Amino acid sequence: MPPSLIKERKTLESNQRKKVLDALFESEAQKKAIVEGFSGILILFDRDMKAQWVNEVTKKRHTDAIGKSCHDIFCSQSEKCVSCAFQQCMHSGKIESSVQKTGVFGVDGDELVFDITASPVKDRDGNVSGIIGIAQNVTEQYRLEKQLRHTQKMEAIGTLAGGVAHDFNNVLTPIMGYTEIIRLKMKQDGFTDQVVFDYLAEILKAAKRAKSLVEQVLTFSRSIEKREVLQYIHPIVKEVMKLMRATLPSTIVIQENIDEHCGRVSIDPVQIHQVLINLCTNASHAMAGQHGMLKVTLGLTAHSGDGKDWLELSVADTGRGIDEKLLDRIFEPYFTTKEKTSGTGMGLAMVHGIVSRQGGFIKVESEVGKGSNFRVFLPVAQKETAIEQIVSLGDLQGGSGKILLVDDEEQVVQVTGEILRSLGYSVVGKTSPREAIELFLLDPQQFDMLITDLTMADLTGLELSEKVKSLRPDIPIILITGYSDQVSKDAAVEAGINEYCMKPISMRELSIIVGKFLGSVEGTLPLQRYRSN
Repeated sequence: MPPSLIKERKTLESNQRKKVLDALFESEAQKKAIVEGFSGILILFDRDMKAQWVNEVTKKRHTDAIGKSCHDIFCSQSEKCVSCAFQQCMHSGKIESSVQKTGVFGVDGDELVFDITASPVKDRDGNVSGIIGIAQNVTEQYRLEKQLRHTQKMEAIGTLAGGVAHDFNNVLTPIMGYTEIIRLKMKQDGFTDQVVFDYLAEILKAAKRAKSLVEQVLTFSRSIEKREVLQYIHPIVKEVMKLMRATLPSTIVIQENIDEHCGRVSIDPVQIHQVLINLCTNASHAMAGQHGMLKVTLGLTAHSGDGKDWLELSVADTGRGIDEKLLDRIFEPYFTTKEKTSGTGMGLAMVHGIVSRQGGFIKVESEVGKGSNFRVFLPVAQKETAIEQIVSLGDLQGGSGKILLVDDEEQVVQVTGEILRSLGYSVVGKTSPREAIELFLLDPQQFDMLITDLTMADLTGLELSEKVKSLRPDIPIILITGYSDQVSKDAAVEAGINEYCMKPISMRELSIIVGKFLGSVEGTLPLQRYRSN
């Protein structure tokens, strides 16, 4: 071969070799960029499922990953996982994927979860010679999905609670109404047996407590707004402790030290229920399976010489106690020292949020093996000097006028009508909104007011109000509902509603609301005063 051809051939081979080397370098550079840019875990396993190569992310998480199996690296276990994508890939020879809970918990207390993809590496004969493992930490996404499912569940509970609230409040309406009518008639007839008046007061208290239980269900389902009132909280504490006595095991002794004259605070009573129930439940869990004591204390205290009066509510137990290292984290959302199936980690976070919003604070004292003491401090809204407080329902506002009363519950129509008649009003009651419309059409001027329920079969209270207002725009309309979340203020105003209130409504509340439109000072009626417990 002539030297010129040999030289030309060598030049051509050199150029081809350079192109191949350049292509190989570029390919390696691309693979390196992909590997280094990947934020997850990359591992090359051999046929024996031992790690032969890992990326930098894996090295940071497992400094000794080389030579270890997949279950050692991800789950810190000595045995293979049945549902592991790596094992399935080795047997099937196909790309496999799975979401793997590792059984390992991170610093935030959440179990680590990985989205794993296993891709087979095959030799020239098509046999699996190794596996490329790709894994992403999806713990946060998994936690958010779990929260979303919980939120959807709570919304479903809220929907159910709304229906229960409506029906339950319809049952409470005649109980409260007839009790107040009896009390009023006995007073007007000169009945003087205070014991009977006390019995009736207890019935009313029980009915109002039942109403409060419905409100608690709606609050837990995020269906009603919080309502702060100035009040003593010792009756709430006593009520909660009665509930705890019925639910706690007999191995736990309950001790109460309640000061009934420690002052009032401005807070939603339902929230006080939530705070105390959560603290007592946590205390009972800390003493689970052993004998112990739950001590609840309520009293007036001075804090750090700030010159202010503080109400202290403490819940102490003789349980396992809390490690000092964890005390700073116990109020964090979703942090819990319980088993994952036993707690959500939201109880103490909710307690802390409620107390903080009221301008209060919490102190925790705990010793492992001896128990814990949660001390809740709330600012006293008004200093009281009287030893015994008298609660007056005030005077009933009487009046005159003809009222059209509409509710699909016959008992509600009867008792509400009776209350209004006892206040001096003339009442026509209907259980059908369509019959009410027909009666109203005969003479729109015959009625001075419409009082209607919201949820009814033929027409809703809003639809009935719109029809009535279209016939007579000046007539005042009061909407009474068993579930306030079903109607917004804007929708009520648009339908022509002048006032709306919740069932069961007391005689005094009804007299005040109706009295705004039809009342008269001359119609004022005296009402029995009673002592609060």
